[in-house]
Amino acid sequence: MHQATDNKFEPFPLWHRLIRETLPRYYKVYLLGLVCTILVAASASAFALLTRSMVNDILVEKSTSAVWFVSLAVVCVALIKGFSTYFQTVLVGTMKRKVISSFQERQFAKLLELEIGFLDRRHPSKQIARVVHCANAAANVLVTLTTSIVRDVLTLVGLAAVMFVQEPIMSLLALLGLPVALVFMAGVTRRVRNLSKGEAEVAGRVHAVGSEAIHGIRTVKTFALEEKASKSFNSAVATSENRTLKLQRLGALSSPVMETLGGIIIGLFIIYASWQSIGEGRTPGEFMAFIVAFLFAYEPAKRLAGVNAQLQRHSVAVGRMYRLIDRRKPKDRNGNTSSFGKVRGTLEFVNVGFDFTSEAPALQDVSFTIEHGKCVAVVGRSGAGKTTIANLILRLLEPTCGKILLDGIDISSVPVGDLRKQVALVSQDVFLFESTIRDNIRDGHPDASDADIELAARRAHVTEFTDAFPEGLDTKIGPNATNLSGGQRQRIAIARALLKHSPLIILDEATSALDGESERAILRMDEIQSGKRTVIIIAHRLSTIRAADSILLLDDGHLIASGTHEKLEADSDLYRSLFHLGPKYDVKGAQASAA
Repeated sequence: MHQATDNKFEPFPLWHRLIRETLPRYYKVYLLGLVCTILVAASASAFALLTRSMVNDILVEKSTSAVWFVSLAVVCVALIKGFSTYFQTVLVGTMKRKVISSFQERQFAKLLELEIGFLDRRHPSKQIARVVHCANAAANVLVTLTTSIVRDVLTLVGLAAVMFVQEPIMSLLALLGLPVALVFMAGVTRRVRNLSKGEAEVAGRVHAVGSEAIHGIRTVKTFALEEKASKSFNSAVATSENRTLKLQRLGALSSPVMETLGGIIIGLFIIYASWQSIGEGRTPGEFMAFIVAFLFAYEPAKRLAGVNAQLQRHSVAVGRMYRLIDRRKPKDRNGNTSSFGKVRGTLEFVNVGFDFTSEAPALQDVSFTIEHGKCVAVVGRSGAGKTTIANLILRLLEPTCGKILLDGIDISSVPVGDLRKQVALVSQDVFLFESTIRDNIRDGHPDASDADIELAARRAHVTEFTDAFPEGLDTKIGPNATNLSGGQRQRIAIARALLKHSPLIILDEATSALDGESERAILRMDEIQSGKRTVIIIAHRLSTIRAADSILLLDDGHLIASGTHEKLEADSDLYRSLFHLGPKYDVKGAQASAA
């Protein structure tokens, strides 16, 4: 597998891989663009050669026939160059846009494959900003290597040929300035590469700070944090601006160097041409052809002088892009050695442990069994490990030790996609797509009929509020579902989970935003009470927990007790303290007297 890292920067293998992976897919477009590139380069040389005839044959010899020939030739060359430039721009732009889209899609697909921990370490806005930035950088490198450099090199070769034919001595003198420019630009390139390493991170910071403030606008306004948010955003913008300006200044340094070298060469040529014309009787057309060729060559030469710095700047982002693309997706610990048949829903934890950090394990040696069709509640103080259990069942996290069995099969030995088909999750933090209510429910089972969707909506009490909407279930959900209440969002999420028809359903604070009546109605549903599904309820409400057949009590990552509500109320000080059922529970294990 290819590797591209930020620490070990190897541009040439990177460029080779980029060309090899992209050009074959768009070779027809590229070849047509290459033909246009050759015609554009040839046009510049043709214009320079026509200058000699224009001066010598028309202005000096005053040939009438030359007037018509040169005029017609100039028009033809201009037409060829104009149309070639147009088609080259369109073709190269088409290829560039397709390359950007392709790399954006590849990076996003890889992000969706990666483990939750990797994604949690970076702000979502930074992730997407990096995806966009890196894809654009890859397209810029590709176009520069395969089109811009080719065009400029071909143009320079053609014009250099014209210059050497007209004035070999002055052409050699002009070449002497090349090593000076290369030495200078090598130093610039190193500085550009170092600055470019943090460019995407700085740009992503602007997106992250801005989106964070907008997403949390209610908190910002409630606590009068507008000034703080503005300062954070302005600071990120200023940092990005400074980095960009430094890169622009470095990139522009090629201009004064090339301008100075060009001025020196032109000045020397004027002295040389005057001496040759006055003393040796040379025709002015030869010198004009050289001058025009030299002036035409100036722009492509200047672009080539700065191209390495530009490539290095973008290649840092390309390396980061390939680093993401090459990142291995999480592997099953035991390989895909098993598969599920018809799952009933018996769940077993066997000495399961999980560490976010070695100093503070989230779960330690947890073992329990939930029989098929039972409803079990998981309770405990904040940080006890309740949601970690849900994430381990879904394999959003992987156990540090122990194993989890579903119908006796180790879930780590089953493809993760097959596992997640067996589990439906409704969490407290409901996420809904910016679509219709119907489409969001349909996500639970994409092939479901409208009748099935409407049935799930009725069972989850979604129709209680959608019936009042003019478009019913086809009402569009706004950005972040801000046009719905928390309870309405949770009902939609419950309907989505019910439509999935999974044998195991996890309700992680799924009814926290519902009123008591709606919560009781949902918990009395056939799917929960009839034993058709195994249900795990993570909750803090006593009314929710009482609906369970049994309760698991967690504390500091340990399973410290289990049983019915009545049993735990009688035996556990911690359980009573959680629901204010008796004397307060001291964290150290001591029992304090009631107030």
